[in-house]
Amino acid sequence: MDENIGYETLSQDYIVRLTKDGITRHVLWSNWDTNNAVADRIACDKTACYQVLNLCGVSAIEHVQLLHPLKRQGWTGVKGTWTQALEYFNTHGGKVVLKPNNGTNGRHVYLCDSVQTLEAATHAIFAEYPDAAISPFYDIKTEYRVFYVNGSCPLAYGKTPDADNWRHNLSQGAKAFELTCESEQKKLAALQEMAMQAARAIAINFATIDIVELANGQFCIMEINSGVQARQLLEQMPHLRPMVKEIYAHAVKAMFGGS
Repeated sequence: MDENIGYETLSQDYIVRLTKDGITRHVLWSNWDTNNAVADRIACDKTACYQVLNLCGVSAIEHVQLLHPLKRQGWTGVKGTWTQALEYFNTHGGKVVLKPNNGTNGRHVYLCDSVQTLEAATHAIFAEYPDAAISPFYDIKTEYRVFYVNGSCPLAYGKTPDADNWRHNLSQGAKAFELTCESEQKKLAALQEMAMQAARAIAINFATIDIVELANGQFCIMEINSGVQARQLLEQMPHLRPMVKEIYAHAVKAMFGGS
């Protein structure tokens, strides 16, 4: 990309500082200056993101916040965390998913199918995080990731979990696949439209959006990732590097008013 944009790296390459025509922008690890702070925080908060999407009529996997029983003491209108978790567990057939409310890369995500596993997962998450998110367990057929940048969806791919791991994260052993067969190509337009609806709902400009296809064929937003990175994807599919590079170039141009 030849845009006369100067750059330097800070903090052991953790921060990239970009300058052009007296304007300065930053990339902090995988977080890009093209997003406003509120959109970034909504995307990072699974419960808040679900609530905004639901309010806007975008189908999404429900996430309900569980507050840390010690760190969040004194918050009004909140029943006991364990009581809330247990009631939710019983309401949803004794099978739920528990995860950090602001976690990433599939770390500390637990499938709980007994009171004992629910209790253990709750203790494990609250040992490291201030909040948890609890969801019903859904029979997921396929998960897709869609790159969204300034009103377009230039790339989408599917994720198949490893045989020994039910999670669809590439960092947890899932395999990426391209949408090349006819049946997957027919889904692409629907995936792109849903991703654009989700992005507009939280007013985000650059993100990857995870969409699950349930066993009944319904599409739902799983989460919106404001931290955009493609390292694991490119490790599996290096031929996509030029396309990913162009997506990042588009995001950088947008930081300085380009399109």
